[in-house]
Amino acid sequence: MARAETVPARLYNDPVYLELEMERVFARTWQLVGRVDQVAEHGQYFTANVGPNSVVILRDGEQLRGYYNVCLHRAGPVATGCGKRNTLQCRYHGWTYSLDGSLRTTPGMQGVERFRPEDMRLVPVAVTTWGPLVFVNLDGKAPPLTDVMEDIPTRVAPFQCEQMQYVTTRSWDIACNWKVYVDNYLEGYHVPVVHPGLHKELDMDAYRVEPHRYFSVQHAPLRPVHGGNSNRLYDPSKTATPEAVYVWMFPNTMLNVYLGQMQTNVVIPLGHDRCRVVFDWYAINPPANAAIDPEWVKLMAFSAEVQDEDIEICEVVQRNLRSRIYDRGRYSAAHENGVHHFHSLLHEFLV
Repeated sequence: MARAETVPARLYNDPVYLELEMERVFARTWQLVGRVDQVAEHGQYFTANVGPNSVVILRDGEQLRGYYNVCLHRAGPVATGCGKRNTLQCRYHGWTYSLDGSLRTTPGMQGVERFRPEDMRLVPVAVTTWGPLVFVNLDGKAPPLTDVMEDIPTRVAPFQCEQMQYVTTRSWDIACNWKVYVDNYLEGYHVPVVHPGLHKELDMDAYRVEPHRYFSVQHAPLRPVHGGNSNRLYDPSKTATPEAVYVWMFPNTMLNVYLGQMQTNVVIPLGHDRCRVVFDWYAINPPANAAIDPEWVKLMAFSAEVQDEDIEICEVVQRNLRSRIYDRGRYSAAHENGVHHFHSLLHEFLV
């Protein structure tokens, strides 16, 4: 790493690379697409996108199922949005499928030769859960999510993430390549410069990043509060886990865990120079209404402040990646091992 150069600017600017990433990265990795509470009851479903692929996740009795959201007649969707149904019906011509994926009714198909409904089941996708989160994988050869996560559950067990309940969602559309945002997330090098408010809360001298096979963990101890400092948002004396833990799972999923709550961040490419970041908040003791709860209003306002600071720098970086004088940079061996790890995994999956 001390001798390595960063990836070339064209990987952030050329739409051709995004097409490769959709097929070789996003279609082959576990993607966080929703929440267990969205499919808690029989017949409940929600839809999501993994790159250009629409999927539907549903509860069929005790079983969680996932399918490509594509009717095998002429590619209409068999579900939209979220809801609760006993069957899935194509919005184009009305073909109907059971929740187990089998084709039930095919109006207007009488007299069609060599047509066998039993051969036209919805195509399944792998689906699994961890705590309150639902993941899918489009690659039948992918390792199980438990293998990818390794000891993440053990690492965050003191925070009780698996018992947390959903609170609320916010999303931001950003004028940068999805990798610019991930690069930024994976290092604390920029915190003292870009995030003065966050810098007051975290002990950046003790900040460290631990890369693993398919994930990395950033440990950020909370600064002690001296003399009843009322300007501090995080008080480490009020928790048994006085640090923030930032978990990144290749390629685009983040878990930010601290003080009895968790944010999940999913970075969704919208184009080679645009992405959407979706934040879901979870808590051990969720408020009745986060929009009016004083502590949560303060917490979410601070989160939005940090996010706005990240957006500003990420959008400037994206513009400068088009500069005629820039192609590659260098990594800080002391601070950017997480970024180097991400780029190494990209190379592994793309080449």
